[in-house]
Amino acid sequence: RCGRRCYPTRPIYMHRRTAVVAGIAGVAISVLAPGVLARLCGPRFCGRRLLATRPARATASECKGDSTPSTVLHLNAAGASPMPTEARDAMVGYLEYEVEVGAYTAQKKRPHAAREALATLLRCDVEEVALLDSAQAAWARAFYSLNFTSSADRILCFASEYAGNAVAYLQMARRTGARIEVLPMRTDGIADVPALEAALQRTTTSERAERPGRTLVALTHIQTSESIVQPAAAVGALCERYGAVFLLDTCQSVGQLPVDVRALGCDFACGTGRKWLRAPRGTGFLYVRRRALDEATRSGSTSLFGEPPLIDHSGAVWSTPDSYTLLPDAKRFEMWEADEAARHGLEAAAVVCRATGPARNFAHATRLAARLRSGLAAIPGCVIRDAPPSFDEEVARSLGAARCAIVTFEAESTLGVRSADLHSALEARGISVSVSPSTHHFEPAARARPSVVRISPSYINAESEIDTALAAIAEELARLARE
Repeated sequence: RCGRRCYPTRPIYMHRRTAVVAGIAGVAISVLAPGVLARLCGPRFCGRRLLATRPARATASECKGDSTPSTVLHLNAAGASPMPTEARDAMVGYLEYEVEVGAYTAQKKRPHAAREALATLLRCDVEEVALLDSAQAAWARAFYSLNFTSSADRILCFASEYAGNAVAYLQMARRTGARIEVLPMRTDGIADVPALEAALQRTTTSERAERPGRTLVALTHIQTSESIVQPAAAVGALCERYGAVFLLDTCQSVGQLPVDVRALGCDFACGTGRKWLRAPRGTGFLYVRRRALDEATRSGSTSLFGEPPLIDHSGAVWSTPDSYTLLPDAKRFEMWEADEAARHGLEAAAVVCRATGPARNFAHATRLAARLRSGLAAIPGCVIRDAPPSFDEEVARSLGAARCAIVTFEAESTLGVRSADLHSALEARGISVSVSPSTHHFEPAARARPSVVRISPSYINAESEIDTALAAIAEELARLARE
């Protein structure tokens, strides 16, 4: 042992000179008693220049109590995608440098450029990008910065809404008296944009002149268990015309398809790294339109735009003993402490996404999704749920909507097979998918439906993998239906 306070338990830590002798001894031990050295030496590292024997990485099937196959077919981009090599290498390289020079020095000498990479991807200014640790954290920072004060303020959302957002609307209404107006979906699952315009028109011209921007329009670009890309640009145009604030949840769209926040006309947009962008978990971002930043600090403003719900000395300057000044850019929504290695991974993933091309990635993934839906339709008992039967892609395009690479289905209503059981069976075969509940909706009829299996291929997948998944689904459904 090195004699330093490195909290060793079973691992042995060796300086370089000692390691030579220990290495020779280790060879002999490994021949005479296989496995002894692996049990004694571990990967811990005390922070000095020490050598540690790195154990070979065990396959997943070798881990005690884990029956997951060592090779996994990743079809869960809507949940969490595997990182590209570039992102992993960026994180590991930064962490190794941080161990060598210390966290503060590493942050100073090797700063990330995640904001710049995301700004390029989103087609906005770098000053309009804040880095958070998840899409939900980013969405909440935006929503809770809005100055709702009374029943004169309105929250307009649609019936198909992510549960994490919906509960925040309910809490805000309870706290402030703000009114929630749930707008309908068309029968084909597309947001009813004319209904939104009618709701916006209910605010009179004089009311808008006296208290402009007191209405929030919130839209989830792609619902978690649906394949419909909602017409965000049409919604943004109406918000611009009627002076409403537009909060767009792009958690399932950034990385899956091209997202131009300027063209969509949103004031806020939130996103995550772990899904289609293929960045590490614990990364998220918030786009804040320049006018929202300026209006929040303008003296005498009566709009909804306000200060971040919580700040520290990284988002504001303590200018005098009894006053502070918010930063002029979106970094006012950030906090001091952050996972710098993860942000390096986020930067690398955004660069990879831009290089591979979001439009090309989207075209490939949607082709795979179409192949998957066609195959599922041929399996007895499968009911496709990611869009209503009346959904038509040509009609959707004419409305500014589209169909994405999220595919959901269930067999509980036909075969009595629960989605959770099918998910477990597929997972045991090394196919990574997920289960989505029916609670992401205001309508009771939609909430009463069974949970669904969600499959979400991305540009890293191939047609042969879709066929493998379809064969497994058919086999497992037949087996589970018999049991």
